[in-house]
Amino acid sequence: MFGVTIGIFCIIGVLATVNSLQRNIQNEIKSMGDNIIFIDKWVWSGGPDYPWWKFVNRPYPKHHELKQIKERSPSTQYAAFFMMFPTISSSAVPF
Repeated sequence: MFGVTIGIFCIIGVLATVNSLQRNIQNEIKSMGDNIIFIDKWVWSGGPDYPWWKFVNRPYPKHHELKQIKERSPSTQYAAFFMMFPTISSSAVPF
């Protein structure tokens, strides 16, 4: 009986933590404002039914396209380009 009680409390704790993190992320995105547009190769939603095959052939945004975005949207006050560089783990380096 004690094990079942602990199991239930663990499930409730995990669900409360996930719910809290989700609310925190949503509030952070909302704090950026309503007039923000993100352009990315991948969509932000995921899950077991995520149709990755629809997005795998999309091109990555290029830095020179940032200038075109700024020119084509006259109401744009700021524009930024975020780049990620892959890291090489020590296990991937051949000796």
